Amino acid sequence: MQKFDVTSPAFALSPASHSDPSTGSGQRPGPAPRLIVLFPASESISPELEHRIWEIARSLHLNVLLLSVTNDFDEESQLRRKLITMAAIIKDPNVSTDILIEHGTDWVRQVKKLWRKGDIVACYANQKVGIMRRTLDQILHSSLNMPVYILADVHPIKKSKSILLSQFFFWLGSLAIVGGFFWVEAKLVQLPQDWAHSALIYVCVLVEFAVISFWSSLFK
Repeated sequence: MQKFDVTSPAFALSPASHSDPSTGSGQRPGPAPRLIVLFPASESISPELEHRIWEIARSLHLNVLLLSVTNDFDEESQLRRKLITMAAIIKDPNVSTDILIEHGTDWVRQVKKLWRKGDIVACYANQKVGIMRRTLDQILHSSLNMPVYILADVHPIKKSKSILLSQFFFWLGSLAIVGGFFWVEAKLVQLPQDWAHSALIYVCVLVEFAVISFWSSLFK
């Protein structure tokens, strides 16, 4: 597999992938290009991979769309919380983030529906789907003609005590924020189901996103 270096070995470019040959005069009409990250519902949040996603987006001047698919309505709320947390951590003044959860199992259809010129798709290494358990990057290569980056497995390097301590406080604070808002949302669920209840839930989610984003910015 051909390695594509940004600052650190952040991701691998599949040989079957290719970039748009037309460079033009630097003008890009329409919406800003995005890095569409295909996030499996079963995947755990990883600080290293989140940093890689941010690094790719920053170096290539892309916004980030975190996309996931699921058929499990009970799983959706937990999945949404994961994506909100990831989006808040990745976001910075130069990289905007968004999340999207679609019902179903067809990644190719969802990517084909969302992809537009200038977008780049990224999927996790060894992300297998379908009855034949083929890797998602192989399916995308054979079905769609677009650039696909593979987020390689993380090989942690030795870090200084100050970095480890900083990461410890970051995740301790993040877990406290998520836990606090989870408790608040659990209390809101017990309120009467009306328009005010729905409005409070949405406001709570937006405030949670803002607080996590602010907390993340303190450690960048």
